[in-house]
Amino acid sequence: MPERSAPFDLVIIGSGPGGYIAAIKAAQLGIKTALVEKNKVGGTCLHQGCIPTKVLLHSADLYNKFLKANEYGITVDKLGINYPQFHRRKESIIKRLFNGIQFLLKKNGVDVFEGEGYLTSSNKVTIKKNGTDTGEINAKNIILATGSVPIIPKAIPYDKKHVLTSDDILMRVDIPKSIIIAGGGAVGVEFAYLFNILGSKVTIIELLNDILPAEDKEISATLRKILTKRGIDILASTSLENIQINNGVSVEVKRKFNTPLPSTVNGNKEFLNADCLLLALGRTPALANIGIEKMSLIFKGKYLQVNEVMETSQSGLYAIGDITGVPLLAHKASNEGIQAVSHIAGRETTPINYQNIPRVTYCFPQVAGIGLTQEEAENESYKIKVGKFPFIANSKAVIDDEYEDGFVKIITDEKYGEILGMHAIGPNVGEMMWGMSLTTALDGTALELSNNMFPHPTLSEAILEAAHAAIDKPIHI
Repeated sequence: MPERSAPFDLVIIGSGPGGYIAAIKAAQLGIKTALVEKNKVGGTCLHQGCIPTKVLLHSADLYNKFLKANEYGITVDKLGINYPQFHRRKESIIKRLFNGIQFLLKKNGVDVFEGEGYLTSSNKVTIKKNGTDTGEINAKNIILATGSVPIIPKAIPYDKKHVLTSDDILMRVDIPKSIIIAGGGAVGVEFAYLFNILGSKVTIIELLNDILPAEDKEISATLRKILTKRGIDILASTSLENIQINNGVSVEVKRKFNTPLPSTVNGNKEFLNADCLLLALGRTPALANIGIEKMSLIFKGKYLQVNEVMETSQSGLYAIGDITGVPLLAHKASNEGIQAVSHIAGRETTPINYQNIPRVTYCFPQVAGIGLTQEEAENESYKIKVGKFPFIANSKAVIDDEYEDGFVKIITDEKYGEILGMHAIGPNVGEMMWGMSLTTALDGTALELSNNMFPHPTLSEAILEAAHAAIDKPIHI
């Protein structure tokens, strides 16, 4: 623990992908940095979010491929699922990455303190453990990087056994026979895909008009069609009204429209029954018990308001990641952390283009997007051209036998050819997004993209073809 009033140039509260990356970059820039973490460095992303879910999904993807092994000339006897081994591998990977982060923090000279960070002033942080003050850090600058927690409505009987959050279900090593997922965003869809492959009866309840409501409507509709074909019940425009726990869950639902549900009708009420209910209702900023109440900070809704260098209304106090607003993504938090420490170090910074942040949903087929959806572009009165190309006409997707209704969609401004957005559903489309992020950051046009060379045969050639489609016509359809 630090000595009383130990001096630092910077103290960061929270060590998720925003906090720990900011700490390393700050130390590399010669800033004496302290990092305060109440649990383990790496944060939710490493221990309860991005990484563990993707490990489980990767195992599920492999199992799904092995189901078609005979088509590839591969003979497999006694194919089965060892779900506890899914989890053992998950824990092994988390441990490896956790050790790696610890090593990097030590290598770069970041002082890491275990405990809860509590602001006592704009340049002073008290460290608490089990409610007891264990140290104090003085710093010229402070970055808040406390992340977010799952939303759990007070009316819901949350018992961590039958009603679970994503944190809880990642610890469960048995496969439920049936599961209801409340929320059709990225988290809900990823777990729906996982448990459907594992053999569970899966039902998604989504309050809005479709799953992945923030994505391009054509993409969301295509994914819904694919998942429905696989046996997942998707109930859009449907709300959760009441939950009863009794050797499982009984969920009362209410529909906006008169559409049939796979439910039990009791009087005028409709119920869904399952072994468990996963709450995937979004996340809320973790701002309780960190001492900001007395700081007179400005909020934008429930999020802290910051300027273009991530500084709050209090000079020297910065905020990054989920506590600053949507999108709640790890790479957005990391970028904000680097932005903040670059400013603290006196380096020139470029404002973050929040429209240029790529997002990926790791079901199969993957869904990825960047920039404006077609609907958003039309609502902003752009006169647009849309270029589309299906993966069924892409040679690598056919080789891999992974093209199921997938496509790439590029939205451009008709007058100048500026790329306003790109959206894709298909195999590994998340890996394509960095290139589109770079293209849009450089104000690239569809014509410039179509003049670029893409290696053959690759999935990325679908981008080239979509760019040609946005200009005039694609080559291979």
